[in-house]
Amino acid sequence: MNIVEIKESELKEITLFLIEKKVIFHPNISPDGVPDFSGYQGKDFVLILDRNLLVRIIRLANTGELKDIDSLKVVTSILFWSQFNNITLTSGLALSEYAHYHKGNEQASFENNVFLEIFKQNNPRMWLDISLGKRQSIPKINFDLKVDFEFYNEDDHFKMHYLEMLKISQLFFDRELAVVDKFEKYYQWIYDNILICKYTTYYAAILFGGKSKTLNIEKRDFDEVNKKCINQAWDLTYLSIWSTLYYYEDESDTIYLFATLDKELKEVFMLTHKESLEVYIQLFGAKEGGRIIDILARIYLSREKPEVIPEKLDEMINNEIIVLQEVLNR
Repeated sequence: MNIVEIKESELKEITLFLIEKKVIFHPNISPDGVPDFSGYQGKDFVLILDRNLLVRIIRLANTGELKDIDSLKVVTSILFWSQFNNITLTSGLALSEYAHYHKGNEQASFENNVFLEIFKQNNPRMWLDISLGKRQSIPKINFDLKVDFEFYNEDDHFKMHYLEMLKISQLFFDRELAVVDKFEKYYQWIYDNILICKYTTYYAAILFGGKSKTLNIEKRDFDEVNKKCINQAWDLTYLSIWSTLYYYEDESDTIYLFATLDKELKEVFMLTHKESLEVYIQLFGAKEGGRIIDILARIYLSREKPEVIPEKLDEMINNEIIVLQEVLNR
């Protein structure tokens, strides 16, 4: 694509806007949402989009506009910035979440066709003009050829995070347990049953510490709580699958970045990569926070990784659903 007459001031404005919004993350390049690509010259970059960003892109493509001006600027800034810097955008995880929600591939395949067409039928100058406020809409996407894709699958990452959320929810709604006991039961259960995920560890901290709105619901209704568990499990799945990609990037020519607008997801990521347990002291005070840190040190030791078998995960999910229902009905 030919990008014409991009002024340095325009590029700077878009870059500063994305830095201000803190939407692009990477453990080394952008641990706090402020990218610094020093030392990564010659690498290929892929930017993973989460569901809340993809929804906005698809809506823009289908309708030609977004009513929310701030969302419009964020989306078009990402589209321009990534294309200008030769960064590939990928929506695979977001489409897998959508396929899982619909329990099939039809809707996700349609969205992927739209996503692929949006780059063929629009140029970076258009994204730039919208992000700078010089225009407010694009032509609606039109295409005849529709390709079928496979996005619906039983992912072990999601199953483990769903399991975590079922257990966390049980503890969250258990009125009889003190907060330290909730952490101890949760940590021990993780250690005994599935793989340990640092992202979920810090998510549990902000949830039990009253800094997450995930389980703020009016009544103890299983269907509503279960829906929240599934949504949060997908958020954690983005981070854990991404971690399997960036973990080996020293041996790879491809670097994977992640983009999100979700405030809690950002906070979980940034807390995790601060590599500090101070958050427990900040959230629960020196006494209780110190006890929680001691529990972590006692339980999170080197161990032989448990074998993760899909059938076993399914069985555990069914069991933990029953326990959650019992807790909510007390």
